[in-house]
Amino acid sequence: MKALLFLTGLLGPAAALDFFVSPSGADTNDGTSETKAFKSVPAAQKAVQAQLAKNPSENITVRLVSGTYALTAPLWFTDKDSGKSGNPVKWVGTDATLSGGLEVTGWAAEANGIYSANVPVGTKSRNLYVNGKASNFARRKINRKDLQYTSTSVKWSNSGLDWITTVKGIEKAEIRWINSFTDRYSPIASTKNRELVMKQNWWFLNTWGYDHVAKPNADFGVWIQNAKDLLSEGGQFYLDSAAGKVYYKPLTGENMATAKTYLGVLETIIAVGGTAYNSPAHDISFSGINFAHSTWNAPSTIGYVDQQTGGYFCEDKTYNQGNFESGRPWWCQMPSAIQVSAANNIVLSGGSYTQLGGGGVGIGNDANAHTSGVGLGTSRVSVTDGYFSQIMGNSITAGGIRADAHHPPQAAMTNSYIDISNNIFYNVSSLFSSTVPIFVSYVQYSTVSHNDIDTAPYSAVCLGYGWGSNDVGGTSEYINRGLYYFQPKYTTPTISTNNAIVGNLIHRYGYGHTDLGALYTLSKSPSTYVSENYAFDSTGFGMYTDEGSHSYIITNNVLMSSGIWSAVNGANTINNTYTGNYYRQGSNRQGNTQINDVNQAPIAARKIAYRAGVLPAKRTGRPTTNPTNLADGAVTIGGRNGKLEIKVDNFDDGAFTNVMIEFSGGNSVSFKGENAVTTVAGNNVATATFAVSGTNRPSVSVTVRYTNARTGEKRSIAASGTPQL
Repeated sequence: MKALLFLTGLLGPAAALDFFVSPSGADTNDGTSETKAFKSVPAAQKAVQAQLAKNPSENITVRLVSGTYALTAPLWFTDKDSGKSGNPVKWVGTDATLSGGLEVTGWAAEANGIYSANVPVGTKSRNLYVNGKASNFARRKINRKDLQYTSTSVKWSNSGLDWITTVKGIEKAEIRWINSFTDRYSPIASTKNRELVMKQNWWFLNTWGYDHVAKPNADFGVWIQNAKDLLSEGGQFYLDSAAGKVYYKPLTGENMATAKTYLGVLETIIAVGGTAYNSPAHDISFSGINFAHSTWNAPSTIGYVDQQTGGYFCEDKTYNQGNFESGRPWWCQMPSAIQVSAANNIVLSGGSYTQLGGGGVGIGNDANAHTSGVGLGTSRVSVTDGYFSQIMGNSITAGGIRADAHHPPQAAMTNSYIDISNNIFYNVSSLFSSTVPIFVSYVQYSTVSHNDIDTAPYSAVCLGYGWGSNDVGGTSEYINRGLYYFQPKYTTPTISTNNAIVGNLIHRYGYGHTDLGALYTLSKSPSTYVSENYAFDSTGFGMYTDEGSHSYIITNNVLMSSGIWSAVNGANTINNTYTGNYYRQGSNRQGNTQINDVNQAPIAARKIAYRAGVLPAKRTGRPTTNPTNLADGAVTIGGRNGKLEIKVDNFDDGAFTNVMIEFSGGNSVSFKGENAVTTVAGNNVATATFAVSGTNRPSVSVTVRYTNARTGEKRSIAASGTPQL
């Protein structure tokens, strides 16, 4: 596999200039010490810009003291906030949170177990977070089979649904449909007798195309939501913006006197990017900072005409109504709370990303997903060692989906050398369930490696977009659909090439949709590796090469979910190489091995499974979800040149110390150590050699006892064999 390495943030000269920000500071201070700290982050940013204008030689670091910093507007970092190559401007947090939210206090009990609190009149938000978790809208589930659909409305004949039109405020509510691979929202415009008239043109778009509300490929539920009268279950909320009041029904055990509650009010928390491609933001790092409490309000007015993994219709038009393909080139992307575009040498490391109402981190997305209005154009951007939870959309979206993303008209718009590694994703895609932890579209020389993904409703890691339609010559499928009446049939390849999805741990995925995989690809990406990933505990597919997936090298993965390990779909899904994979379910491909239990599998499979997810050296003190029943090493027995060889394989990054080898071979056989092993270096193999008397083919049972220096655990591994010496 090709190594995809790049430098992010080398050490600069010893001289340094530090600024401090503290909740107890004051913006009248100069910020040069903790006792003279600024109070607000914008004040620190202004001070940094003033220093950078002097072209300083010092390293500049902004240190955020522990606390929550509520922003009233997004922070935008441009070339005026940028450092120099090898000498980045550093923003460092110590338990510091940048919040795009409004803290809600003063909850008062009302009838039926509901609480209310006052907020500023006109506050807009689709997200209430209580004790770190997202609340549901006030809602009520209905049976899809009871509904009929027209070009303008939803109707019913079942009198059991007549309560719908009696709901106060129903004309400002919405309906949500969860389907096979889409999760759609449609605003209601008005009511009639047993009829909800839906808001156009969003209703037309939500009943058009594939897996839509009237013709889903699978049914995972329908809800009417976002009206106060629907507030009936614990964990639901309703915001009355005009009245300046928010209502919430607590979950069992929640105490509203002590609960920490926030409404997300900003859609963007920080944006990093230049105003043009020739003046990019660059050489800025953010370390140990938490990002929380954003919202995304667009669905309240336009719905969410979902097409998959954050792509949706955002334009209020019907295109060519006779052909759905007329709209495909114009899909938009869900915006993220942390946005990076027209930028290079940007580092996001450590910290957390939680309670975010749209996407989490957006890197080089289309212009429509960036506050700056400038999309794409990222190089050497890394997101590492972070913790992601309670993100409503894609946790990380890298790349765009429109034409400028896959065939950029200028080189500076290309997305390349993106690194997403050693992050933890837990319980994400919480509101838009057809989104994913990691979605990478059109990028090159980029890596998704050693991430820990636990609990996701759809696929886990997705690479590629376009269903092959934007590759050279297009595909027969999209020729037949008529797409090329509305966009070019390209004669040059997309930019996607030389990417890697390596060493990720993926489990409990795909519980809310169908047509998905732990590892999911679309379209051609030559010399792209999918390797050494470990997926289990799902009914979804393992590796899913969907339409147009072409020229992938799929090797040394351990795919143990109950869905088939290698699903293939669509035109031009060809020329993919599968070697050295281990799987539980599905048809065999030559050069791959079916196994029932990882612990009984060949050593290569066990090592892949153990090292998947956050690298062992980075796991200490972090909430990783690696299975605890996996051995951290293995022992093999062999013979060579008349000697017995005991090989001890250390899967971990910490050394095995105090190694002791115990074995037996019967009363007539004796063993004399010639090359002792007392330590095995991390991620390494050591071989002990013994002379054997009594036979040249001993029956040997070996137990190796040791201490894992990283974890401090005393462990043992064992093996038996009858080697030929």
